[in-house]
Amino acid sequence: MSVAWAFPGQGSQRKDMGAGLFDRHPGTLARADAVLGRSVRELSADQTALRDTRVLQPVLYTIGALTYLDRAAREPQPDWMIGHSLGEYTALYASGALDFETGLRLVVARAEIMGRARGGGMLAVVGLGVERLREVMRREGADDIDVANHNSPVQTVLSGPEESVRALAPVLRREGAGKCVLLHISVAAHSRYMTGAADELGAVLDTVTFREPRVPVVSNVTARPHRADHIALRLREHMCQGVRWWDSLAHLVGQGVTELVELGPGSVLTKLWATARAELPPPQETPGAVVRSGTGAAAGGEVVPATRNGRDTVPDPERGGGGVAVPGTREDTGGTRRRPVQVARERLGSARFQERYGTELAWVVSGTGDGAVGDEVCRAARTAGLAAFTDPVADGPDQASLGEAARSGWGIGLRPGPDADAQVTALLAHGVRHVEAGHPHGPDAALVRFRFTGAHRGPAGTPVAARHVLARVTGLDQAAAFLRPPAPALLAELVRTGGLSAGEADAARELPVASDLAVQAPGGWHDDGADAYQLLPSVALLAARSPGPEPVHVGLCGVAGTPEQAATAFALGAAFLVSTSLTACAPAARLADPLKDTLARAGDDDVTWAPTERHGTLGVPARVLRRGTLFPARAGLLHRLLREQRYFADVPEHRRRHIEEHLLGGPATEPPADGRLRTADVFRRYARETARRTPAGEPVRPLDHQLPCDPELTHFNRATVGTALAAWTARTPEAVAGHLLTNAAELLTERTLRRAETRP
Repeated sequence: MSVAWAFPGQGSQRKDMGAGLFDRHPGTLARADAVLGRSVRELSADQTALRDTRVLQPVLYTIGALTYLDRAAREPQPDWMIGHSLGEYTALYASGALDFETGLRLVVARAEIMGRARGGGMLAVVGLGVERLREVMRREGADDIDVANHNSPVQTVLSGPEESVRALAPVLRREGAGKCVLLHISVAAHSRYMTGAADELGAVLDTVTFREPRVPVVSNVTARPHRADHIALRLREHMCQGVRWWDSLAHLVGQGVTELVELGPGSVLTKLWATARAELPPPQETPGAVVRSGTGAAAGGEVVPATRNGRDTVPDPERGGGGVAVPGTREDTGGTRRRPVQVARERLGSARFQERYGTELAWVVSGTGDGAVGDEVCRAARTAGLAAFTDPVADGPDQASLGEAARSGWGIGLRPGPDADAQVTALLAHGVRHVEAGHPHGPDAALVRFRFTGAHRGPAGTPVAARHVLARVTGLDQAAAFLRPPAPALLAELVRTGGLSAGEADAARELPVASDLAVQAPGGWHDDGADAYQLLPSVALLAARSPGPEPVHVGLCGVAGTPEQAATAFALGAAFLVSTSLTACAPAARLADPLKDTLARAGDDDVTWAPTERHGTLGVPARVLRRGTLFPARAGLLHRLLREQRYFADVPEHRRRHIEEHLLGGPATEPPADGRLRTADVFRRYARETARRTPAGEPVRPLDHQLPCDPELTHFNRATVGTALAAWTARTPEAVAGHLLTNAAELLTERTLRRAETRP
């Protein structure tokens, strides 16, 4: 028999709820009084004061802690702990993840932050399942309301703007809800509207060092046990994500828990547990079941059947900052041979990377820089649990896009240029936390300002950055530039001009500019002959030596188009994979259907190298499609002229007429600055115009259009011939990532099994 101790949250308060506890634990009570500067005993008896969440939350935490001490003095520790919303802090204290005073200070900060929030409302709904609720909300257009608590199959709490929540109540009653009760609260708790509050609390959480819980504590966010290095992130997410209480109870039932003891006022959690025990099937006893962590359920291990699909398997061990391990067999402490590792797609890559970007898979949806990947693709990717970045836009994304990106957690592509500083100002104003940097010459002042705005030092002096930069790199020198702190002269100039505060610059001196690196195929930029797979281990070694307390994750960009390539990447230690050209032909991409069809049919023979505007004058080629376009040949011609003649007037007359008539579609104009038109200006004009598309995604220059094409696309096209994914209409971000990662995980599992079979 397994036992769980559960701690209730706000709403469980009762009159005289601390009776007897205060006298039995005077020492702990005195410590609470010292932290609060007021008497907990008096506050708990003051019903008027308890209406203030800033008072109620610390009092409930303290009473929960005293209840735990009372129970622990009489009974052995349970097998599991769990807390509902605020109660999760009490559970973490009881598990030993943090001390009593630290937990209380966190609760005080949480209550103060929530107490300042206004304009929200919450609606408790009884009698309708959560999927039915979501269906009704979609139908009614109530897309501004979130599920805050999923407590049971027929008990859910919704959260959102007060007017929207009030308007939805009568609709739900007509749909069959037995009860719709507006809660006495002015906060849209556990919803997207608490993102700002979550960031504020996150700064406080970053100052705390959490210990590994002695007893596993189920997270409200993941419905799985907390890990010490993830607790701060989970509590931050806890502010703006729903409480998965029913999923958490299902996890406990699945782990063999048969008794739940509620430690605190009220009996709401006890009743919900009774429902779970009645409706959820008990775990099936499977001979040879093994425990995930090797330390038993009491340490947070997950019991998993030892046989799957007729093969002996066990789950993989805890991951570090890199890719998945692929061992053959493992020895336990008793010398008994364990069975081979079963690899799941969710376990590929780095867990920390997934937590940093709020993803379920180590997969990033991005683009090739030509504007095809916009809000529509990113929205679909985030819904599927993937990280996402929009393509850079010449004049910057619009305000609505920035706001949605900040709320939904996707990032914005950023390129160097004269308008980069203005774009960074807009990103910061809207609270965007992630950018993807395509800076071939290393970081510039605008990127450094984005990365370190909000940076600070914790109480122990540890530097902390609030924003993330995923930088694409094609060589070791470029990677090294992003892995160093900013140059002192650059930081001094940013402080002088007001771009950063002195405190932000001080923290930046000990942190790398990039939080993550994506290694992509060198496009002629380097002549060392190394491809992305060869560069990955070397860049990862550099990243392991980078400064700062947080790991820099290293992944591969635009090269993994088959399950075999994805499996190889993770076996080499890739923390994540980035899709580029594959994303450009997604159904929601901003590209005309005929162009998507061309991309989806392209083979290796349809791709060539051509100079593009971005590095045109340097002679750096890029991979583009040559089917159905004259761009590669004409761009090559202009680039040869650029190298031979500095000024366009020096080009032979017959060649100039040909360029103006057939390439430019009109006379080349003289620039007003110096009176002489450079050949490089003509090349840039042609390259820029051939890259432009209409809002519908049609090329402005149909005969000369340019379509970037990274290696992943032709590999994927070849591997999916004869399958549903051969058509671009089926290539949603979810389908592409699911296909590659699921099959990569199966390949790694089979390799593990084969290795195990050949060992003595």
